[in-house]
Amino acid sequence: MKKLTALVALLIGLAGMAAALEMTDRVGVGLRADFLTVRRFVSNNFAFDVTGGYSKFTTAGLADSDQSSYGFGCFYANEVYPNTLLEIGAGLQGWSGSDKGTPYTGLSINPFVGAEHFVSDHFAVDFKVFFAAYSSQIEAGTRSTNFTFLNGNLGAHVYF
Repeated sequence: MKKLTALVALLIGLAGMAAALEMTDRVGVGLRADFLTVRRFVSNNFAFDVTGGYSKFTTAGLADSDQSSYGFGCFYANEVYPNTLLEIGAGLQGWSGSDKGTPYTGLSINPFVGAEHFVSDHFAVDFKVFFAAYSSQIEAGTRSTNFTFLNGNLGAHVYF
């Protein structure tokens, strides 16, 4: 009976290992808020994100406002539940644009914790909570700084 119990435990353990997500060298392309994201896992537990975005606003009777954004992030991921990764990391985001003809630039540091769930082998949805983000912006020669606490957003990726 002990041998049978040990065999069943071994089979369950091997089945769990076989079902684990293998993320090494996978590349994902996705959307988060108004950003296009390209993600690459360099190992099963470590990945890099590169983001970019552009927005343009036109208000009746006023000058146009536009902004381009770019960012880089890295995170540690661990499978905590079948097909679900817990992610802990940080991102660095920069932006520049003009608001009613006045140029501005900015930079933010965004530590986060999140989870990504794989709906299939090639599609995943995620949620990130940015628990304390620091940003600094210069507009018309004036610097402003800001702290944001507990900001979250959704994202989705297609993996190849």
